[in-house]
Amino acid sequence: MIKRVFKTFGVLVIIGVGIFIYGGWQLFGDELKAIKSLKMIKDRVYTFEYRGDYGFKAFLEQGGAKTDAQMAEYIAGFLSKGFIKSGAQTPEGGCSTIASEGLFCRNFDWNSKSHYALIKTYPDDGYASISTTGFAFLGMGEEWHPIAGMDGMVALASIYVPLDGMNEKGLCVSDLIEIDGSTEVPDTDKADLTIVAAIRLLLDYAKDTEEAVKLLSEYDVFPSVNTAHHLAVSDINNHNVVIEWKNGQMRVTETDIVTNHCLAETLESPLIGESLKRFTNLTKMHSNFKSQEEGLQALKDASYEDATLWSVIYDKKTLSSTIYFDCQWEEPISFSINE
Repeated sequence: MIKRVFKTFGVLVIIGVGIFIYGGWQLFGDELKAIKSLKMIKDRVYTFEYRGDYGFKAFLEQGGAKTDAQMAEYIAGFLSKGFIKSGAQTPEGGCSTIASEGLFCRNFDWNSKSHYALIKTYPDDGYASISTTGFAFLGMGEEWHPIAGMDGMVALASIYVPLDGMNEKGLCVSDLIEIDGSTEVPDTDKADLTIVAAIRLLLDYAKDTEEAVKLLSEYDVFPSVNTAHHLAVSDINNHNVVIEWKNGQMRVTETDIVTNHCLAETLESPLIGESLKRFTNLTKMHSNFKSQEEGLQALKDASYEDATLWSVIYDKKTLSSTIYFDCQWEEPISFSINE
């Protein structure tokens, strides 16, 4: 989980207000359409959709990025067509995921609130997807939210910061902190990705878990600001894995449940206590869940009233999701790729 991916992004974006507003439909057509779709659907919750080229293929072709700052620089430049520059920073968090045939459930645990974004992307050269993030993870502060004008372009940067999501093939991906994981990544001749860029890669280009693993093996995947992460991946065929990086090697472990400790190997660490407790409870109580109701109960049992920012159930068959923010279990939001 990433606390502040783009520390100074918003401040620098303001410099380009006049350029963006008057730059013309030809130059900013896709961006302007996406900003027009931006709306608040619930207190602190926004949604928008982006159809067209948001520059991710070009990002990969130019070698990706090994730091959040490098990625922020690219995003700011692409969205502003080179008129704006940016910088970046830091991560932390908890979280749990549990998968079954047809469903993928995830709690995002974090120690501060945010305004949230539910995003639909329809790239020209990839799969359509839905994803979830928070504007605070763009470095805009807990209370920042898009109001008008250039705020909309800042919001679009969240396309590059998905913290979980599902694509039109039913592939689901979720980012989780790995508290006993390694942050050392050998810099080989492979292209580079940050952990959130790796999620965008899979949502855009992987049709199943096997393809997701193959795609990630082609990149050096870097953690965010000295905090290790691992990825939970699930597909329509109920092939569920956690992907971790140890000693320069990508490790893939078959598992339906992921929390915040290493699963590729057993490590002696006092840090894993709470993570192991959630993992054990989910395994004992919910290992064979089949329905949305059972998935929701699993999320409730693994949640923290003061720290779970959102809980989401992705339905891989209907390509839709049900999301609960801030443990407000009586106020679900429905979100679908096809609507």
